[in-house]
Amino acid sequence: MFKSLKDIDNLLQKHMDYRKSCLNLIASENYSSDTIRNYLTSDLGNRYGCYNTSDPSDREYTGNKYIHEIEMATQELVMDVFGGKYADLRPISGHMAGMAVVLGILEPNDLVIEVHLKDWGHGLVDPMRQIPHLGQTIRVEFMRFDENNELDVESLKKMARELRPKLIIFGGSGTLFPEPVREFRELADELDIVLAYDASHVTGLIAGKVFPNPLEEGVDILFGSTHKSFPGPQGGFVVSNRKDLIEKVGNALSPSLVTSHHLNRIPALAASLLEMKEYGHEYGKQIIKNSKALAKAMAKRGFNVLGAKRGYTETHLILVDVGEYVSKASGKLLEKAKILCSDDFSGGSLQIRIGTPEVTRRGMKEEEMDYIAELFKRVLIDKEDVAKVAKDVEEFVAKYQGLEFAFK
Repeated sequence: MFKSLKDIDNLLQKHMDYRKSCLNLIASENYSSDTIRNYLTSDLGNRYGCYNTSDPSDREYTGNKYIHEIEMATQELVMDVFGGKYADLRPISGHMAGMAVVLGILEPNDLVIEVHLKDWGHGLVDPMRQIPHLGQTIRVEFMRFDENNELDVESLKKMARELRPKLIIFGGSGTLFPEPVREFRELADELDIVLAYDASHVTGLIAGKVFPNPLEEGVDILFGSTHKSFPGPQGGFVVSNRKDLIEKVGNALSPSLVTSHHLNRIPALAASLLEMKEYGHEYGKQIIKNSKALAKAMAKRGFNVLGAKRGYTETHLILVDVGEYVSKASGKLLEKAKILCSDDFSGGSLQIRIGTPEVTRRGMKEEEMDYIAELFKRVLIDKEDVAKVAKDVEEFVAKYQGLEFAFK
């Protein structure tokens, strides 16, 4: 238990020092600039701007004159960057944004097709069904992928015709390549299916215009996180070109899922959107260059890197099956060497997910990716002492404590 402010400060400083000494390769994390973090401390963190349904002009609290203007101006930025006519910024996470889409669009006994957790899906609808009454009213099936994590398009089309889902959700936590969304638009119109895209992991790449915008490819509604490859504050959003869908989502959001939507993140989000408009394209290009370089360097050292036949990746992450070299999940072992990445969250494989957004922002380029691959080899293949590798990691990352592609 904390007994003083000094106790809090000391433990927080230990965390900061620890993470600065680690090689941060968690694909769902990033590092926001001082500018963005400063906005998080504004007076808006003390205020409430709640509104029900989808009408932000009808706020429950007084004193919201400028809060409303800030949120509407930020909403316009989101619509500009992500190419939609309508947006909702109230979700306080990408997961909440997805829940609002599901609960707003579905009727009892409707079917959803999504990506299973074992295929590096986010795990949205299936976990929601663990709530007893949702398990009784929402049905779910899963799209199929091959051994390289590539979507089986024909299988999904067949499922759609046979099962008649109300909603198909593309996107996940292990996206290596853009999904062929455009191929499903005609079928969705024919069968009255709503196409959604969970862009949580690729929002930064979409904003940087280095990944196809799913709204332009034909989805009806896009939702996601304002963190991960997007280096903004943690939070979520929904954007669409269909007013009927954004209204349904808004009605599901409040007051059911959220009332106070953490207003201090809104100006921070606006600043990060402006930052991405200025630096996002070059940032996104370097992220993908680094991902590709890391994948090639890992493969060169004998690792089974997924997606080889398509060039390994076109995003901010790579997937590596390390089952040839380990008998159990390797994330904790790598953590002892101060290399931070993610195991398969489903527990169904010995794959690891390695992300490049944060190291790219720290200034690392293709040359550094080769050294990083060697670090993985030393731990997982050579079985070198993790304490020795950790010391080398500390010396390596100490050279990359700045921040690029960001407002100074």
